[in-house]
Amino acid sequence: MIYGLGPRARRVFTALHDRIVRGDWPPGTQLPPHRELAIEFGVAPMTMRQVLAQLEEQGLVSRQVGRGTFVREWSSPSVLVLGPGKTMDAFLADYIGRAGYRSLLANQLAEALTILERGEETVLVLCDLERPAVQNGAEIMRALRARHPRLPIAALAAAPGDIVDLFGTAEWPLHILPKPVNLGLLDELLRLIATRSTRAD
Repeated sequence: MIYGLGPRARRVFTALHDRIVRGDWPPGTQLPPHRELAIEFGVAPMTMRQVLAQLEEQGLVSRQVGRGTFVREWSSPSVLVLGPGKTMDAFLADYIGRAGYRSLLANQLAEALTILERGEETVLVLCDLERPAVQNGAEIMRALRARHPRLPIAALAAAPGDIVDLFGTAEWPLHILPKPVNLGLLDELLRLIATRSTRAD
């Protein structure tokens, strides 16, 4: 199991996480009862309770006794994870949440740009550049740098070939995280971002 959730729970967690961060359920929206959600996703009610507890731990929802579960107002800064891997994205989302940041997930460049245009406080973009991908790394980086030149970007790369097109260009990322992801390096990067944000304030 990854971060305490089994495969079915991870799938449900990712689906609900995506609905919230995309704005399908705006802040203040009451989620359907956990039993209804369990039926919708074909999982046990206890599994759904585990998923809701994970979403609450990340600050995305608030469970109110006798009233239900509600989407919370977003207040903490966010880290955007851009990549095609659902399992890896869910793992990173959980780890980032435990570090005190909201995690936003995007599978496509267009989706990532839409999230960034919402004006939320995004302090870092993690780009999974492993090939084959829908777009190559250079295209992704150029688009992000063109619209958000001051936004820190880190690349997740399994091999040097994943980032070869970026070497020596203005789009070279802030940091390279080799895959499989070393959590110590991710911690170091998040601390760097926190220091940068504090200095900016």
